[in-house]
Amino acid sequence: MKPHTYKNLSDLHSLLQKHPSQVVGVQEKPLSVLTLQPEGLTEGELFEHSMKEVSPLRWNSIPVRRWHPVEIKNQSQQEESGLQLLLEFVHGKISIDLEATGEYVEGAPHPKGKFLLHNLRTGHYAVEAHLDLHGLSICEAKALFETFLRDCLQRSFGCVRIVHGRGHHSKDGQPVLKESLQRWLQTRRFGRHVVAYTSACLHDGGGGALYILLRKRH
Repeated sequence: MKPHTYKNLSDLHSLLQKHPSQVVGVQEKPLSVLTLQPEGLTEGELFEHSMKEVSPLRWNSIPVRRWHPVEIKNQSQQEESGLQLLLEFVHGKISIDLEATGEYVEGAPHPKGKFLLHNLRTGHYAVEAHLDLHGLSICEAKALFETFLRDCLQRSFGCVRIVHGRGHHSKDGQPVLKESLQRWLQTRRFGRHVVAYTSACLHDGGGGALYILLRKRH
């Protein structure tokens, strides 16, 4: 069956009369709370009237958690404390473990050398000669190192110190002499004369110098 169609709204009135049960009534908007309040009340009376349906809250019997006070240290006192630690370090009252830094190196070309590393790095052996390679090229440093080592062996020196620097003034900021010196000490030519080597104590150059323990000639 073909459904009814309507060309315009002219038949709306007759349609509503035929089907009155399908007409949906318009819901009235609920009255505002303000419109339900009586007129002529003061502000206090109006407040009392508005709050008459509200139930008051009771006090909680659970005790409130007590927080520990936060202590904020004085910034000036922290700076003074840091300065005091620096002064104590400069005057040698505080020691720094060089092994915990990235500058520390050690090696034991001789099999027995690993048992002597602790005594060597802690300055147990007296330094009998020292060589400063600061500012030299690799070729110059190697030639001077060979002469120095040969002279120390002839004199039967046991512990010597070589200052190689930290490389702060090199082209790439790398300790080139330090790395080269370690390679020389590990070669067959020089290593057969070396028992062990470690970075020096702070008062002898720290990470910028090496203690070298030599094998004495028989």
